Amino acid sequence: MTAVLTRIGRSVEFRFQRATAPTRNTRLDAQFAKSRQDWLDRIDTAIDRGIAWLLPQADVSMSVILCARKTLERTGDARFEFVREKAEHYRKTLRDPAFRMFDKSYDPDDPAYAHLPDVMQVRPYYPVELLMIDTVWADVRHQPDILDRLRAFEDNGFYGTTHIVVGGLILLENGGAPAEEVRKMMAGTVGTICRANDITARAEDIFAERCMVLQWLDLHERVRPAWIMRLVRNQLGDGGWQARNMPPIGQSNQHTVIVTLAALAEFLAYQRRLG
Repeated sequence: MTAVLTRIGRSVEFRFQRATAPTRNTRLDAQFAKSRQDWLDRIDTAIDRGIAWLLPQADVSMSVILCARKTLERTGDARFEFVREKAEHYRKTLRDPAFRMFDKSYDPDDPAYAHLPDVMQVRPYYPVELLMIDTVWADVRHQPDILDRLRAFEDNGFYGTTHIVVGGLILLENGGAPAEEVRKMMAGTVGTICRANDITARAEDIFAERCMVLQWLDLHERVRPAWIMRLVRNQLGDGGWQARNMPPIGQSNQHTVIVTLAALAEFLAYQRRLG
């Protein structure tokens, strides 16, 4: 009975948000335009607090390394320099074929790494993450169906859709698939991602990830100030961010923190470039 009531409650919440979120987003956009510098200062402070939460984490996930490294490269924000030390620690403590994203010479079967704990035994990857590893190696392990496999994960704006973009960007970087086809595939996700964020007020993990991948596509104008304002407002007292049903339940977690930080830093850098 409790499960049924929970599903009904979420259905009502979804329908309410779908009906009201667009209007509320318009109001938030107007508030940002009116107090732009104040909001940019708030975003800057939120980034400081979020990084302060992340720095003491002894071990971070591959997602943290990828997002922090890309944010550092794209924005030049020195606050993300911490990723260099975190990445080296990761290299020395886990055997993970995904690390080839950062070092083309990396070989998980090399004696230097073969003795380390396998990442799948420590923190097993989800199927869509395993597909990301295939994209990392696509330039040396020919996979003619890699784009079809990515497209098959399309899920109407959720993690499958966002990972079509992530995987596509990896393929563009390493040449693992025809560039024109990759760009066309990624472009097909944009409208879906934007619509998904526009009809919800629940600014959590996937919400931030949608912002981030749009920014990685350099579609900064598609990321509404309202979305970023929602993320800032959701910051917890400890400086991090949480997501419903993502452990530790009710507490900040690394993935939500890093995708939110990436979205905030990209937005801040873009707004500063606008002057």
